[in-house]
Amino acid sequence: MTYQIAIGVKYLHEFGIVHRDLKLENIMMSDSSDGAIPQIVDFGLAKIIGPSNTASEPFGTLGYVAPEVLRKQPYTFSCDVWSLGCIIYALLSGSLPFDHESQKETIRMTLDDKLVFDLPCWDEVSPNAKDLVKKLLEKDPRNRISLTDMLAHPWFNQARSKYAAATPSSPNASKSLPI
Repeated sequence: MTYQIAIGVKYLHEFGIVHRDLKLENIMMSDSSDGAIPQIVDFGLAKIIGPSNTASEPFGTLGYVAPEVLRKQPYTFSCDVWSLGCIIYALLSGSLPFDHESQKETIRMTLDDKLVFDLPCWDEVSPNAKDLVKKLLEKDPRNRISLTDMLAHPWFNQARSKYAAATPSSPNASKSLPI
């Protein structure tokens, strides 16, 4: 599912569209079947920018918004990559990486706190998955993994291999990947 979402975001970026509000609530499934396709929705904050252009408006949802947006610095498509990291973190752990009841504290955590995998559920998550999440949630957007590199990351390759081996005759084997 996360691979499919990332492909969707890459498609948007290829057309110069930065979503700016990627979050679990803005991912809908095409239907209720096991082969359902995730669909990105709510383009109300989306913006078209050129390949070398930036945006500066402080849009997004706390808990998913990139540090550069919170700092009111110019940002690019990499703000969506950060949000993908938050989505994957939430799908793997059931919580957001930087979240607090207080908005002020959530902002502080997003800007200043180190990413940690201290919840017990992370003991069951592969090192490749943790590595990808770390690269997606890199606070410096210049050092954040690109979508192309994300899609080629060993975690996705490992997931594709496991899924293909488990369902070799499925016509949707390449479409429907586990998280």
